Amino acid sequence: MDYYQWRKKNRRRKRNLQAKKPLNYALRLLKYRVRFEDELRERLKKQGFADEEVESTINTLKKQGYLDDEKAAYLFALDEMRLKLFGPRVVRMKLKSLGVDEEIIERAIEKALEEIDFHEELKRLKGRFKDRWELRDYLYRRGFDPSLIEEILNKIDGGEE
Repeated sequence: MDYYQWRKKNRRRKRNLQAKKPLNYALRLLKYRVRFEDELRERLKKQGFADEEVESTINTLKKQGYLDDEKAAYLFALDEMRLKLFGPRVVRMKLKSLGVDEEIIERAIEKALEEIDFHEELKRLKGRFKDRWELRDYLYRRGFDPSLIEEILNKIDGGEE
């Protein structure tokens, strides 16, 4: 075995040993995107780590500030609302399916709604629709409440039908 084969074999062995550690695996997952506590716990268990290892890893990540459900829920809600134009109802359902606590969901959605100006976002969309009713149906399907839809439509076109 020459030097290059030996080095390649040792690198692979070293990488496998590091991948076995739950903290390294969790950090690798967090490198790609912000994750929720339940989601991370599930991924670690699926990887085959013991419950004690999983809990200690999650506690360590919380202490270091890498794992914060409140911040993750807010960022998720903001992205879904601003970039994908989903309404609060759809965002709430998505966050529930990810295992986020009800109180955290409500705070995240409220905070995201304060920052987003749907009127400006939807002014650009108005040209895609024939009339006010078509836009209203689109918004309702995207998860907006009827009262919010009316408020948005009135601000967009000054209340004209």
